[in-house]
Amino acid sequence: MAHCRVYLFTYKRNELFQRAVKSLLDQTFTSWICEVHNDCPDDPFPGEFISSLNDQRFIMKTHTENLGAVASFNLAFAGCNEPYASILEDDNWWEPHFLKEMTAVMDNDPKIKVSWSNMALWREEQGNLWTDTRQTIWPDKQSQLFEWPQVRQTLGALHSNGAMLYRGQHASKYLVPPGILFNAVELIRERSFEHPIYLHGKPLANFAITLATARNSDPYSWIATQTMLVASFMAASPDKKKTMKESLAYHRAQRPVPTASFFLANMLILKNKGLYKCFTITDWLHFGKWLLGNGRQLNYIKRYIASQSDTYRFLLKQTGLRYREAEQNTRN
Repeated sequence: MAHCRVYLFTYKRNELFQRAVKSLLDQTFTSWICEVHNDCPDDPFPGEFISSLNDQRFIMKTHTENLGAVASFNLAFAGCNEPYASILEDDNWWEPHFLKEMTAVMDNDPKIKVSWSNMALWREEQGNLWTDTRQTIWPDKQSQLFEWPQVRQTLGALHSNGAMLYRGQHASKYLVPPGILFNAVELIRERSFEHPIYLHGKPLANFAITLATARNSDPYSWIATQTMLVASFMAASPDKKKTMKESLAYHRAQRPVPTASFFLANMLILKNKGLYKCFTITDWLHFGKWLLGNGRQLNYIKRYIASQSDTYRFLLKQTGLRYREAEQNTRN
């Protein structure tokens, strides 16, 4: 049996797909099998290309209908018999030692269920040209173990889909509701990860900043999702006021300042009068300015949140599990 199952997802990006496949074939760690998922039923190229390789480690799966990004990615978390699993998106690619170093990290520390490596950032230009930005997602390139909770997880995720390794037997715990906003899939899925989670600081994978993206451009579904992330982070916390204060202190320093999502979370979901005391005068002024520009969309945000009840229940349950897990780890 192979040591790692790689899930490679592709949709109408055949040139990039070939680059991703080549990076897998170039791995110095060779004990892998790869499920290739083509989410464009009418495109024969991925199947023909994989067939031309004559490599039995590939399992070609052309979807009979277009599943979309969230449902496709969920296939990678159905669970597998291999000790490890990983996702390779067709626009990203790995450095040759990615699987070797990441499997070694997790072989050496059984308590880590999810790890990921730093990623180098590449920008697509016209004409299928790529520019190395000389930047990485984690600039200091330091490896670190993250316990739950981290304040940045109120509104964000630490890990990267395209550079992660997780244990196959735990994978089904990380399935997300199918109707979530794809833009937030990493943020929502990370709430289901048992902590600690581990960042390998060395950039062993490459993240493609593409000219076209499958991400939704509607800003208000994004704001509504951020509102649910904040509300669940606070609602599940054993000390809501302390968590709100610490998270606000961190996010006030971010640009753009996202404190409107904190107001919306309390106003639309939490409805905890005591938490309003955590906001400063500057926060109130900032929210007032936000309302002047966006207040007409409040009903849309409310309707979107109401339509995402499965997502909020998932966030609340998983975030509660993380807080209880952290308490247990502290007692031990």
